[in-house]
Amino acid sequence: MKLKFYCIYLFIIFFTLFTNKSSKSVDDSDILVDRVFMTAVKKSKYQKVEEMLNKDAAVNYKDSKKMVALAYALEKNDKRMFDLLITNGANVKVKILNKSSLLIYYVSVLKHTMIVDLISAGVDINYQDRLGMTALMHAIEKANVNAVNILVRTDFDKDLTDFSGKDINEYAQNSRNIVIKKLIQSLK
Repeated sequence: MKLKFYCIYLFIIFFTLFTNKSSKSVDDSDILVDRVFMTAVKKSKYQKVEEMLNKDAAVNYKDSKKMVALAYALEKNDKRMFDLLITNGANVKVKILNKSSLLIYYVSVLKHTMIVDLISAGVDINYQDRLGMTALMHAIEKANVNAVNILVRTDFDKDLTDFSGKDINEYAQNSRNIVIKKLIQSLK
């Protein structure tokens, strides 16, 4: 056993002495670029995000929660990060979580201020999730009044139903929010 260890030790010494390659230190950001990138996005470290993108971080990388960087930027209403990611090729049509869209996720966490930015970036406003629900249906169900107010002003498909056959009118009827009911009734 000692002889084997001694031989390995000698091999390492000779290898180090006789190779002309210079040593280079490696840190986590060189190996785990995508993970460092996601952490930087979550912490709004713009410079680090740019650095990781320059090291070829995958801008549409999905983490263990099946979330992408854009989802974290949206969750924090971080417009600067959103713009940085979009400029570097982030895909607003990527599916996250359980086949949900970024817009559905955004209105479901009761956010609304960046809906217009998402639409301008090309998100599919009529996208239906695994239950057939659209972002507007989710906004109604979650009583996200501000999101409903913005979404009803867009060019969405008023005839879409979820996979059980319910349309936005039925979602509004089931809502306890009077403002949402009036917003949806005004579409008729």
